[in-house]
Amino acid sequence: MTAGDPSTCVLGLQVRSYSVSWLIVSEIGPRAEASRRTREAIVAATVRIVAREGVAAVTHRGVAAEAEVALSSTTWHFATKADILEAALRWSAGHEVDRIGAIADRLGDTEFDPSAWAEELADWLIEQLTVEREIAVALYRLQVELLGSDGALEVHREWGEGLLAVGERVLERSPTAILDVRLIVAALDGLRMGVLNSGEQEIEWLRLAVRRQLQALLG
Repeated sequence: MTAGDPSTCVLGLQVRSYSVSWLIVSEIGPRAEASRRTREAIVAATVRIVAREGVAAVTHRGVAAEAEVALSSTTWHFATKADILEAALRWSAGHEVDRIGAIADRLGDTEFDPSAWAEELADWLIEQLTVEREIAVALYRLQVELLGSDGALEVHREWGEGLLAVGERVLERSPTAILDVRLIVAALDGLRMGVLNSGEQEIEWLRLAVRRQLQALLG
């Protein structure tokens, strides 16, 4: 990390968050910065609670205690529980887009290499199911809770557009880039959900699974 990186700490992880719209503030100065940090803390606390105890455990009072902020701060930033949950979903989705985008940045703008991408995506997937497992759990719980709501639909649109933008940049020479990205995302999502549901601990097999999927889809 470098000084000035737009990042926050969630579940003990220092993560980039520049793509998440709720982090953008229109004012500058100490008060605006303090407000932004409080908002980040509230959302981070919500993700932790959802991962640990489920969506039903999220209340303004409980989030305030978890975030170590005043109760009035949670109600000022988020009028309703749904607002808090939508912000947590937006953060979780934005985090995923950032992570996949970072892989694209590392691999550069050279010709698409299925083997290199399979290795990177497998690393990311295994990380999602180990050190970032709680974020992955929270992500799915939030999606189910908010299914069909206007806020969730907007988040999913932004989420999908973010992943498609990365995919189209990487697969710019493919005439079926959009379809390819959708299939890859669906495959990875299915693998992640399957492991979370089964509670498997030995997951190194995912490396071969991701490699075979990319080979089958992209050659």
